[in-house]
Amino acid sequence: MRKSWLKWTIIGAIAVIAIIASRAVNRKTEVLIPVVNTETPAATVVVVEVKGEVKKPGLYVLDAEARVNDLIILAGGFTGNADTTGVNLAARLTDGMVVHIASRSEDEETVKISINSASVEELMRLPGIGESRARSIVDYRKEHGRFNSLEELVNVNGISKNLLEQIKEIICL
Repeated sequence: MRKSWLKWTIIGAIAVIAIIASRAVNRKTEVLIPVVNTETPAATVVVVEVKGEVKKPGLYVLDAEARVNDLIILAGGFTGNADTTGVNLAARLTDGMVVHIASRSEDEETVKISINSASVEELMRLPGIGESRARSIVDYRKEHGRFNSLEELVNVNGISKNLLEQIKEIICL
């Protein structure tokens, strides 16, 4: 009986070891995959540069929801020479944006040049008009009198219809 008990104990132990071993082999390995947040958080600030006619031009860091008006306030406001007609104070700022506040004198630079009274030097400020063409315009004016229309400018030696089209918006009689 003792042999039979020993025999059954050994068989039982082997069976237990076999069951444990088979479970270990059949067990699926759990792989832990780290969760990485790939979403970029929305920017909470923007860096903006303001130039021109403000009291304190420079770089400013503002809230991402800020408007041009907020930037102007931080920059100390407009100078007395600021041309604010083209400034949209309600526009939302974006990161890396440059806001340029023009001066009233910059607008004066866009004053049209009169082909009936401009000097050679003044005419030379026009694109495509060098000293030779500017002298031709003045000489034509001396010989034929005042221009009656802008289109009459093509009668001047060296002035083509294409050149006239290029300068038409910045000249006057």
